[in-house]
Amino acid sequence: MPQFKKISFKSYKPGKSQLSRIKNITKLSANESALGSSSKVRKIVNSKINLSKYPDNKSTKLRLEISKKFRCEFEQIICGAGSDEIIQIICQLFLKPKDEVIVPQYSFLMYRIYSKIAGANVLFAKENNHKISVSEIVKKISKKTKIIFLANPNNPTGTYLKKNEILELRKKLRNNILLVVDDAYDEYMRKKDYTSGLKLFKKSKNVIILRTFSKIYGLAALRVGWGYGPKKFIFQK
Repeated sequence: MPQFKKISFKSYKPGKSQLSRIKNITKLSANESALGSSSKVRKIVNSKINLSKYPDNKSTKLRLEISKKFRCEFEQIICGAGSDEIIQIICQLFLKPKDEVIVPQYSFLMYRIYSKIAGANVLFAKENNHKISVSEIVKKISKKTKIIFLANPNNPTGTYLKKNEILELRKKLRNNILLVVDDAYDEYMRKKDYTSGLKLFKKSKNVIILRTFSKIYGLAALRVGWGYGPKKFIFQK
């Protein structure tokens, strides 16, 4: 038989979507919107999307709307089948076997899964009372470190790094270490000492931001995510 890589990791297990005799389940384990999607979105999906045709593979219209909404550069936006696909693309683009990736002790499983598929070693930085620790991440850095993944606010702990803390982390990293900041839960934050990764690192050359439509927008079934990063990584002709 053809040879294949054997990769040691636990597969991602989503929560159950169906239970016998129970309807209208709110699945908190998957962080899906309990409010559902907007009636305006459902109307557009039903009337304007041709399900029998492939969509624009560059997501041109969506990227234009994102650039207007978030006041960011069109050519620095990438869309994917959920932010998962963008995580996968990042790992394929930047990692080679034996590179090192650092993730918080409690973090989104797909960071480590795609990193290991690319052949990288995943190191876990301890957290302080379930909060991401800048100092613990820095302790794990070596000559082999290529990427640091973190969600802010963090999933699954619900804690967050303050603006000054996440800026401090970027300053303490070598320029050739990529910082990936997952803003999936940005819209839920109300703390004044928090600032989204998108606002902090719009002009950075070594940070990629992840965003999703599955949380606050309630569009999980559509599998739409997007990322924002340096033009030399993202630009599609």
